[in-house]
Amino acid sequence: MAEKDAYSKLMERHGYPNSERYRRIMEYLMTPQQARIAAELPAPLEELAPKLQLPVGIIKNELDDLYIKGVVFPRNFQTREGYRFARSVGQFHDATQSSIKTDTLRERSLFELWEDFCHAEWYPDTAAEMARRQIPNLRVVPAYQAIKDIPGILPCEDIREILKAAPLIAVCVCSCRQREGAMGHPCNRSGAENCIQLARGAEYVINRGSGRRLSYEEALAMMDAAEEDGLVHQWVNSTAKVINTMCSCCRDCCIMRVPLDEHGVHVGKVWAKSRFEARVDWDLCNGCQDCVERCLFDAIEMVKPEGSKKYKAMVDAEKCWGCGVCVLGCAAGALSMALVRPPEHIPQAAPAR
Repeated sequence: MAEKDAYSKLMERHGYPNSERYRRIMEYLMTPQQARIAAELPAPLEELAPKLQLPVGIIKNELDDLYIKGVVFPRNFQTREGYRFARSVGQFHDATQSSIKTDTLRERSLFELWEDFCHAEWYPDTAAEMARRQIPNLRVVPAYQAIKDIPGILPCEDIREILKAAPLIAVCVCSCRQREGAMGHPCNRSGAENCIQLARGAEYVINRGSGRRLSYEEALAMMDAAEEDGLVHQWVNSTAKVINTMCSCCRDCCIMRVPLDEHGVHVGKVWAKSRFEARVDWDLCNGCQDCVERCLFDAIEMVKPEGSKKYKAMVDAEKCWGCGVCVLGCAAGALSMALVRPPEHIPQAAPAR
């Protein structure tokens, strides 16, 4: 049997050993020599040089180039030591498309390759994997402005406390929005630069040059703007206060939401509800329907109450995920959030080791 080439070895690591679409992405991002180097990772430089019969300096330069492209990741961002290949399709997808330095016009071919692979292969597989989940791994974090006056907010559901707990904050462009924008389908709800990176995630994008550092106040203003745009914050489904990324998602392009919609998988397989729920005061509701358009969960419909001449908004509690963006879009002040679930609704984070 013929030995597998370097691209095949890398494709196999991500579960797509026979995908011609995935091969084209890898060939776009890596020369054959770079693929040979990446396929030997995480072997150290001193082992790679004799095995590949290449000078250490050339290997290091190739790895640094792949790092900037988002293909490989060092253990130490400052010294760029301990390189490894992207651990998954998701990490590969995000890192190769999320740089603020990317010229989307010049790199349009890369985005076209990803768009083709995502819809033809990755999204169907992702949806099938999601459908098998017993417990959602992510959780909706409510818009702070919609719940700020409610007592009993936990630190892990308070955007302000989440940002305060992060030792470092940065922002890069959202890979999903960047790709759709490059394809001529810009997000209807937001610009691309709003993917908040925390802790090691922030260190990564700052060192790589794919993002920029934010102060706490700048990050907070960005989160407030995301909420006003109608984006939904997602977080790990636990009480953990620090992870690497805070996504604020829409339904137009999110790599977590689009596969669900395209393949009929229930959103509850991916996201747990927040502890909150939207409520409507019919005395204040003027029937404008803005909340219907803002809701990403199809939880609001217009009904005509008995004796009323106007249609009023009605929240389906079963469909409400407690994101709060409807509240922020209600100029009449008819919508509000209620705390409806106990603290135990959020699983305890595993103790740090």
